[in-house]
Parts: sequence; structure tokens; C-alpha cells
Amino acid sequence: MQQTMSSSPVLSTANAAEFAQAMPIPVVQNDTSAAATTAQGVKATYAAIEQLVVEHDAWKQTAFRTSNEQLYVLLQKCYGIYKAMEGTSSEAVALRNGLRDYINLKGHAFTKTTHTLTKIVKCVFGTDRRRVSVYSIVLRSALAQRVSILDVAQFIRDAGGVEEIRLAKSPNAMSPKQKAQIANSTVVVNNMGVISSPALSGLLNDAGKIGSNMVLIGTWQSDGSVVVRAVVESDAVLTAALASHYSAIKEAAKTQAVEQKAAEVTATTLQAIEAAASTATITV
Repeated sequence: MQQTMSSSPVLSTANAAEFAQAMPIPVVQNDTSAAATTAQGVKATYAAIEQLVVEHDAWKQTAFRTSNEQLYVLLQKCYGIYKAMEGTSSEAVALRNGLRDYINLKGHAFTKTTHTLTKIVKCVFGTDRRRVSVYSIVLRSALAQRVSILDVAQFIRDAGGVEEIRLAKSPNAMSPKQKAQIANSTVVVNNMGVISSPALSGLLNDAGKIGSNMVLIGTWQSDGSVVVRAVVESDAVLTAALASHYSAIKEAAKTQAVEQKAAEVTATTLQAIEAAASTATITV
């Protein structure tokens, strides 16, 4: 049977339309046998990943340090390959087999628990473990939030970039900015003391700053007092400081919860011992 090549994808998965828009791949038409479907999937996966490798190399050489847009598009296409592999259709199975064969051909090693998105990212971006980890976190975050293929690049932009998503560490975790916003609500109700001096008053040269937060750099003294050395009003520094304060609050609450649970267990054990003792019968 004669086979013809076409640049238009014929994937029948639910994500085929989006995948086709994100990155068309060559497929074999007019042959619906199982063997032909498998061969088609292998060739399609190999061609798609190889094309992304070429694009990655071009991006790395020309725009690695200056532009993230090309990176976002690459990640979007990696995501598209993964989404096309979802499901139980013969096409999806063939694409998964194609990825497996590609991995074996390139000699990559993965554990049984390695996510398929991580495998695709490593095939495209190489063996830099940190980069593979970061990009995998980004795409798995998009997957957890059910982001469509064509919205991946915008999802990354809206999140503040790959590093911001990495710092969140998991799809359900909060970013430093979100932590800072929560910590800010607790800071405003605390009052550990008031520091005033002509030097500090002189820095308040804008009435609009009244009521806003800043970071004070101080030095502890032996009597428990603090000498203020500098005032920092940078938004980035303030966000980092509040995020750190949030983490400290969370850790303290976790410790308190553990201690309370231990105390409850101890109290329950003592009650059980006392109850057993009160009903015990002494045999002489």
C-alpha cells in the first residue's frame, strides 16, 4: 500500500486540534493497520522532539539571555506533545511508544515514577538537571491547573515567569508575592515597640508613605535593644521579607500543632493508665 506524507496532523485525541495549532507534525495517512499506526506514532514523536531540539539549540544560541518568549513557546510545544499522548486511542498509544523508543535511542535514564512531562523536557532541553527540573515544574503546574495547550505561554507570563512558578514548588503552593500579602495582614496588627529619631523622621519625605511598610536593618544590643542602621523601601526586598515572615509564622504554627498533639496523646495515655489502675484487682 502506497503511503503519502502530510504536514497536517490526524490525531483523534481530545487535544489533537490544539496540538495541531501549537505544532503540526508529519504523519502517515491511508494506512490504518496497527503496525502502521505504531510506526506513525514513532516517526511522529521522533520528528516532533527532534524539531524542538533544533529550536532549543537555536534559542540557546541566539536569545537565551535576552528573551523568554521563545522559551515559553518551546515549553508550550512540549506540553502539546504530552497532551497528544493522553488517552487510550491507538494514536495516543503510538505516540507514547514513540517517546519510549526515542528515550532508548538517546540513552536517557528515568525511574518508574518520572513524569512523562519531565521525560519530554529532558529529551528537548538536554541533561542540565536544574533546568529540566524547573521546566518540568512549570509544565506540571500548568497540567494540574488544566491549562490548555494554546494558553501555556500566557500562563507562564501571568505567573511571573518560570522562576516564580519554581519558587512555588507545587501547583497548590503560594508564590512569594502571595505569602507576602498574607503576612502583611498579620504584620499591621503587631506592635513590638516604636522607634523614633530625627534621622528616621527625615526619611519620611512623602506623606503618601504614611501607613506603608519598610524593612529596617538593625543590630541587636546586649540589653535586647536594636540599633537601626538603615531603612530599605524596595518592593522586592519587602516582598522577600514578608514571605520569610510568613514561612516563620507557618513553621511556628506547625511546631505548636505538633506539641499540642503530643500533649493530647500524653494526657490520653495518663487517663487510660489511671482508669486501668482504678479498676485493677490485686490478687494475693
